[in-house]
Amino acid sequence: MHFLIGEFAHESNAFCAHPTGFEAFRQREWYAEGDDVLDLLQGTRTVVGGFIDAAKRGGHSLVPTLVASALPGGPVRQEVFDDVKHVMIAGAQRAEALDGVLLALHGAMSVEDRAGIDDPEGSLVAALRQVVGWSVPIVVVLDLHSDTTDLLLQSADLTLAYNEEPHRDAYDRGVEAVERIVQIRGGEIFPVRSREQPPLFLPAINMATDHGPMHDLHQIRAELEQLPKVIDISLHGGFYGSDQRDAGLSVVCTTDGDEVLATTLARRLATEAWARREDFIVPVMSIPDAVRQALAANEPVGLIDECDDPAGGGSADSVAILRGLLEGGVARGGMSTVKDAEVAAAMAAAGIGTELTVNLGAKTDTLHGQPITVTGTVATIHTSPIPTDSWTGTTYDAGIIGVLDVHGILAVVTQHKLVTENIDIFAPLGFDVTQVQAAGFKGLGLHIRQALAGKIERFIPVDGVGVTHPDVRKLGTFRRLRRPVWPLDDLPIDAYPPRRDSSQ
Repeated sequence: MHFLIGEFAHESNAFCAHPTGFEAFRQREWYAEGDDVLDLLQGTRTVVGGFIDAAKRGGHSLVPTLVASALPGGPVRQEVFDDVKHVMIAGAQRAEALDGVLLALHGAMSVEDRAGIDDPEGSLVAALRQVVGWSVPIVVVLDLHSDTTDLLLQSADLTLAYNEEPHRDAYDRGVEAVERIVQIRGGEIFPVRSREQPPLFLPAINMATDHGPMHDLHQIRAELEQLPKVIDISLHGGFYGSDQRDAGLSVVCTTDGDEVLATTLARRLATEAWARREDFIVPVMSIPDAVRQALAANEPVGLIDECDDPAGGGSADSVAILRGLLEGGVARGGMSTVKDAEVAAAMAAAGIGTELTVNLGAKTDTLHGQPITVTGTVATIHTSPIPTDSWTGTTYDAGIIGVLDVHGILAVVTQHKLVTENIDIFAPLGFDVTQVQAAGFKGLGLHIRQALAGKIERFIPVDGVGVTHPDVRKLGTFRRLRRPVWPLDDLPIDAYPPRRDSSQ
């Protein structure tokens, strides 16, 4: 069979001060067109890597259009969206005798306000549907933190969300997408689906699938998927930084021709999620109190800053924890990471062993606190790409990465924004994080705990500053999001599921 493939992935935070342009996609080195797509992602444990491997094993041919993925940030610029959409549509128009379309999308993209595009991913799939017609199946793989819309679901034959957080199953879902599209094309299955969306708008702070409420929900999902006629049940956690109408948690159940079963199972899992809503909320501690607790412990302690999470759109240049470590009297510490291109360049120019006084951090916008003036010694300079995680085989070039030793606190300073929640960033830079009294880490706590397992066992979520605060009520004013929704609004316990009268 002959399949068109493509990827356009971005998690867009509506509260970021700056939109995401072409430079963000190219900086990540995850932008390619045509056959370069295969060169870029073949052999990687990514969704598109799964497309490629499964197609090859099945003897299928691929028509690669484009892959474009950038780190989370502000809404995508209109010209980026228009250009990527044009390339994909043109690829579909040129392709001959297509048997299917395979797409990797995030599910939480938004386009800058002036574009007037309320559902970019839905509009992209709908446009492809117009080109290929209804006889050619379209299968879309989405992130676990995706939002769903009627347009997206109506335009695709099947959507599959990641089942794991961290997203270790991206490759497996890519492989499954190929297997399913072959079944659809061959008339072996006839997908029908139902979506349930309880009034939940949850932070990402407690969506680990290895433990906690999301783990419990996925246990139920896995059991329900064993029922006859069930093709897939996807649990979409939603993205808390999205100000789109349909943002938030949803459940999509797909069955083989049984719409009643799909509706029943989707509602059952959505009801279970509603019942566990309080379990998704994790309290945070003030930075001074967290530092005091860390100093009283006889072990290294990690301070988790989810408020400036670069994997959720944070600028990664808040220095709130670094200030707290210094003011709290920490003698052996670490801070990962502070994005400051100016300071990183100054460190590289000065060289290892040089003492510098710099104005560090909080330069991207006014949403991540104030900078701090510190004097420190350049402990190391690193200019090679850094692994993004331990499972995909991908790396990221953050430009200059320097470690500034500020009175015993090792501050990791980067030229470009860097997501380090899935690795121990101190190890490739030559430092042993087990020797600290306290270290600050930016990102989702569940990722950080796993990445530092065996090195740091105690972690404290802290109340920092930024556009990814785990209390969604502190993010800003939502203008498009459907209301009422919990926890932005007070809702009674019986707000979901909705009551049905006897005629329904």
